[in-house]
Amino acid sequence: MDGKSGIFLFCAAVAWIAVGYKVAALARNPRNLNLWVLTLCIALPAAGFTMAVPAVYTAVNRFFGVPNLASLLVYGCIVGYSITALVMLMLWHMPAAEALPRARVLAVFYGLVLVAMAVLFANSGATVEAPSDFDDVYGPRPVGGTFLLVYVSAFAFGLGVAAWRSLQFASRVARSDGRPWLRRGLRLVAAGSIVALGYCLGKGGYVVAAWFGTTLPALSDLGTLCACVGALVITIGFTIPSWGPNLSAAADRLGRARTYLRLYPLWHAMYQVMPEIALDPPASRRADLRMLRDLDFALYRRVIEIRDGRLALAAYLAPTDGTPPPDGHGPDAPGGRTAAATREAIRIRDALARLRAASPERLAADPSAPTARGTRAAPPAQPDDDGDLAADLEFLGQVSSALRRLPPATTAAASPGAPVRS
Repeated sequence: MDGKSGIFLFCAAVAWIAVGYKVAALARNPRNLNLWVLTLCIALPAAGFTMAVPAVYTAVNRFFGVPNLASLLVYGCIVGYSITALVMLMLWHMPAAEALPRARVLAVFYGLVLVAMAVLFANSGATVEAPSDFDDVYGPRPVGGTFLLVYVSAFAFGLGVAAWRSLQFASRVARSDGRPWLRRGLRLVAAGSIVALGYCLGKGGYVVAAWFGTTLPALSDLGTLCACVGALVITIGFTIPSWGPNLSAAADRLGRARTYLRLYPLWHAMYQVMPEIALDPPASRRADLRMLRDLDFALYRRVIEIRDGRLALAAYLAPTDGTPPPDGHGPDAPGGRTAAATREAIRIRDALARLRAASPERLAADPSAPTARGTRAAPPAQPDDDGDLAADLEFLGQVSSALRRLPPATTAAASPGAPVRS
C-alpha cells in the first residue's frame, strides 16, 4: 500500500466513524431533517475516499464492468457533498421553510453538473484502468481534462459558498446565543473549505498546464493533500457541536480534580493541628484519592474545611504590614497574586506552629477523636464578597502550593504559644 492509499484509508475511517456517530443519533431522533442532511454530508466524502483506495477502485470497476467508473463515482460523491454541505448550512442558518426552496435550486444546478460530468466521462476514452493516477493520465486529454475542470469548478464553487456562509453564521452565533462549540465548528468548516480549495486549484492548474505542454505532477499531489486535510477539518467542524461540549465537561472535571488534589497540603496541615475541621477525614492519601468519585461534594467539603480552619486560626495569624505593593505587583497582577499567596502561606504555617505550641495535647490525641473539650469548630467561612469562586479556588491552590514548598516554622515564629494580638 502506497502513501496515498494510506491517507485515503485514514480519511475514510475518520469519516465513517463520524457517520456511525450520527447514525446512532438518528436512531434516537429519526425525524430530525438537519441530522439526516448532516449524516449524508459526511457519508458522501466517506464513500468517495473509500472508493479512491486502489483496491476498492478496481473492485468497483470490475463489478460494474466499466473501466475507471470509480473515478466518476468518487467525483460524483464530492459534488454531492457540495450540495448537502450548502443545504446543511442553510438549514442551520434559516428556517426549513425558507431553506428547502433554495435547496431545490441547488439540487437542480448540481444535477446538471453531474449530467455534464457523466457525458464527458463517457466520451473521455478512459478505457485503460488508472486506479492511482486517473487525473495524471486522462487530465491532459481535451475531454478528460474538461471533465476534471467541470468537476473542480463545481466543487470550488460549493467550497467557497460554504466557507462564506460558515463564517457568516459563526458571527451571527457569536452575537446571539454564543454557543461556543457551534461557533468553533462553523469556523472549522470554513477553514477546511478554504484548505480544500487548494485541491481545486491544484487539479485545475495541473490540467491547464498539461494542455500547454507542461507536466506538473507535484501540483496534482499537493491538491490531493489539500483535499484530505480539508476533508478531515470539515468533518470535525460538522460534528464538533455535538461532542465538543463533552470535552468542555471533561476539562472542567479534570480542572476541579486538579484543584482538589492541589488543596491537599493546605488542608492536611490544618487537619493535623485541628482534626475537628474534617467531617469525614480520609484514613490515608490513597483514601483521599477515592473521594474523587464524588468530586463535587469532596471539593466543596475541602474548601469549607479549609475556610473553617482559616477562621479558627484567626487569633494566631500574624497581622499584615499593610505596605502597598510596588507597581506591577498589585493584587490583580500574576506576580502580585503569587506573592500574596506566599505571604498567606507563611502566616498560616506560623499560626499553625503557634497553635501547636499552645495546645500540645492536640497532637497526642487520636486525630479521629471528637473535638477537645472547650473548643468548637468554627462556623463555615463565606465566599468572597465578589462571589468569584474560581478566583478563590485559584488563590487557595496557590497558598497550598506555597505552603508545601515552605520550610518548617522557626522556633521564634512558634515561640509565642498564644494568640497573636495586633
